[in-house]
Amino acid sequence: MKAVIVCNGSIRDYEVIRTFFNKYDYVISVDGGAAHLRRLGIVPDMLLGDFDSAQKEDIEYFKGLGIQVAQFPAEKDMTDSELAIEKALELGANEVVFIGAVGTRFDHSMANIFLLKKLMDKKVKAYIADEHNLIYMFDKTFSLPGMESYKLSLVPVSLTVTGVTTTGLKYPLDNATMELGTSWGVSNEFVAETATVTIGEGILLVCVSRD
Repeated sequence: MKAVIVCNGSIRDYEVIRTFFNKYDYVISVDGGAAHLRRLGIVPDMLLGDFDSAQKEDIEYFKGLGIQVAQFPAEKDMTDSELAIEKALELGANEVVFIGAVGTRFDHSMANIFLLKKLMDKKVKAYIADEHNLIYMFDKTFSLPGMESYKLSLVPVSLTVTGVTTTGLKYPLDNATMELGTSWGVSNEFVAETATVTIGEGILLVCVSRD
């Protein structure tokens, strides 16, 4: 089951974002994400959050359509985004796409990025998508389709990542060890239809990005 979680982060090009809603099964609107969904013309299956960043008119609009509401107190031990993950997992999601997960609040952006680890640990395919980036987290071998005009960056988020070998990229790695706090894995280029990255041990944050 594919779940799309729509948060309150930045969205500038709604037509691009609309493409990430292909073949989804369940949409969770997180707090102020309701405004994005109204602009997209997409009706969520659930409204979730403490609604401190949501416009009342957006929440009332979807309530009027009979949409399920899961409201939480503002003072709690999880962010609304993490609560949405818990709900998606409870529903049996094996793929999660985050929309509006990064924006002006750097703390929330970073927290959402590292929530990818929670899903990775549970063997759930997950990524954050916006108009310029696809953000993943991997601890084992993976492949991604080559995308013209996009760069692929590998950023270690564990102390070391060993046994890193790549194919399908302009600047190949062969059994490399990458260390936290280094940047030489940034801005590689696709040279094949598919890029594959082998990981021995460790965790990589993987960004597919364009200007």
